[in-house]
Amino acid sequence: MFFTELMREATDIAGCFSSRVRHLLHLHVPRGMQRYVLRLRQCFKNDQQALVEEGLMLIEYITMNAIAIRKILKKYDKVHSSANGKNFKSKLRAEHLELLQSPWLIELGALSLNFKGSDDGEAFIQFSGSFSCNLDEMEPVMTLMLPHSIKLEYNLKCAICLEIVFNPYALSCGHLFCKSCACSAASVMIFQGLKASSPDSKCPICREAGVYANAVHMLELDLLIKK
Repeated sequence: MFFTELMREATDIAGCFSSRVRHLLHLHVPRGMQRYVLRLRQCFKNDQQALVEEGLMLIEYITMNAIAIRKILKKYDKVHSSANGKNFKSKLRAEHLELLQSPWLIELGALSLNFKGSDDGEAFIQFSGSFSCNLDEMEPVMTLMLPHSIKLEYNLKCAICLEIVFNPYALSCGHLFCKSCACSAASVMIFQGLKASSPDSKCPICREAGVYANAVHMLELDLLIKK
């Protein structure tokens, strides 16, 4: 019962985080008529400052919850002299519910770094000051320094073509690939998209099956890399 409830909580947290980040990115990179509507809104409201405040809140939200779950599991194992908490943590990873491994956290980091090049860059130092991206061709990496001294590093090299990811997608397992490389690995044409892949198609790195259909198009990361 305890772990069932904790799994439900972790699922709700991950769902809330991904939903809020998607909404945030939607405001930052609008399309079609939405672009004109948002430009009109900017006449009355500082939307970018609102984006920053929301981004900071989401970073704190995901960090605090990730730390809380880790402490709960560690405490459980200590009190009950068991490895059930450790095993549950492995189950979270298998279910793609490890909060700090979410591709939406990478997108949030890319969003903050994209603010550095904006006209109002000074207003966003608090958001992006602790994040960095090194696009060195040998070891391209994004580094996120989160609250409570949590340091995360993400390799931005496609494991298939061995180049910096181009038009990047994150598979459900968390691994990043160029769209064309991912389509090739899934045996689908680029125009078909990854949703057309077979459920049996496996990630080239971890060999997990069924990871293509819900792949995340990393628009903010793509924007950052192309700068």
